[in-house]
Amino acid sequence: MNRIAMLASASTAVFGFVLLSIYVRQFQLEATGGEPVELLAMRQDVALGAPLTEQMLVVRTLPESYLEGRQVLASDLPRVLGVRASIGLEANQTLLWTDLATTSHDRSSFSSRIPKGMRAMSVTGIGRRAFGNLMRPGDRVDVLLTKAKPGSEAKIVTVPLLQNLLVLAVGSSFGATGEEASPIRSDSVTLLVAIDQASLLAQARRDGTLSLVLRNQDDLEINEGLSETDDSDVLEQEKRARRQGRLRIEKVD
Repeated sequence: MNRIAMLASASTAVFGFVLLSIYVRQFQLEATGGEPVELLAMRQDVALGAPLTEQMLVVRTLPESYLEGRQVLASDLPRVLGVRASIGLEANQTLLWTDLATTSHDRSSFSSRIPKGMRAMSVTGIGRRAFGNLMRPGDRVDVLLTKAKPGSEAKIVTVPLLQNLLVLAVGSSFGATGEEASPIRSDSVTLLVAIDQASLLAQARRDGTLSLVLRNQDDLEINEGLSETDDSDVLEQEKRARRQGRLRIEKVD
């Protein structure tokens, strides 16, 4: 009887340890963004139009929750070998499907640059007004919405609507643009979006004002839990100070 009790106790302890291990593993995955996914990244700089070789590429891992549909998985290596770069690529940047000239018509066809499952949506009136002639195809932007808040008396708020959208075109220009190229003069910006993001943008611009915020093209981070901004955040010193006290960049190369 004692032996049976000891075996039962040992089995319970082992079972409990297994459950605890599973829980700890799940907690760690949730805390770090999920299972690591292997992606292709650039080992070196690659010029516009150069065909990709295996020596140019390296495998990097990224948590599953940070994954984008545009990023090329390491398992897709055979599909990208020999494909020409549609823009200049820099060492250590993650390779995107939109970086590749996937058909012979890429240099002349805009629709061929849109990955399957994604959409291109044009937003007018905020291109040149926001950035002069600085914005280029291949840049990344966040979209802010400013509008009257429903159910309030003349309360205007600004909310972060969408983050990390790729600029497919500025005006009618959708090719790679070098620093020496002529300035692009247009108020129309075309963004790469999913269909639900396109619906969100269409509804937002119906009676609100959209603003684009330019970000580093290699910055893929999505900031969660951002709050809306209203007049009190602008006028009250304490609220302004909290935002001013965040990360400061002392120098930009």
